[in-house]
Amino acid sequence: ACGEYCDFEPEKAKALYDKAGGYDGTLTITTNGDGAHKAWTEATCNSIKNTLGVECVVVLTVDFATYNEQIDNNELMGLFRSGWQGDYPSLENFLAPIYGKGADSNWSKYDNPAFDAKLKEANAASTNEEANKLYGEAEEMLGADLPTAPLWYPQTVVGWSDRVDNVKINAFGVLDFSAITVK
Repeated sequence: ACGEYCDFEPEKAKALYDKAGGYDGTLTITTNGDGAHKAWTEATCNSIKNTLGVECVVVLTVDFATYNEQIDNNELMGLFRSGWQGDYPSLENFLAPIYGKGADSNWSKYDNPAFDAKLKEANAASTNEEANKLYGEAEEMLGADLPTAPLWYPQTVVGWSDRVDNVKINAFGVLDFSAITVK
């Protein structure tokens, strides 16, 4: 949904950055130190430094509980990581909890009345097809507003024997063990 803004175009990014007036000081990206986030966060800082010429450092918190508490208490300065794995297979579960006004995981403090109205409309839809269309329209609003910087969604790599059948990956990116059958 973020279209051109999700394409890595360093020259264009630098031009837009310069047009916006730049940034003074050292940019920080905070993440919890008990997860596997240090390497990609450092790579992101290096990309920012190499593309925009902005000094960037990674700040690690002790653990996710401390990190979450700092976010809830509005104690973090600069950029910080966010992540989400769905609880159920619906686009709604990736929109409402993260971007709905007042939602617990709306760490960006995104507030768009039209977006919230679209979520409400989708929630009231009479069919899944209609709801998904409306959720897609809400997602397009996020692509225009960009309240967060989408970096990636991980791929799942699996392997299996030729002695099993019906191997599928579910909407959460893990094997659907209940579907697998032995040949």
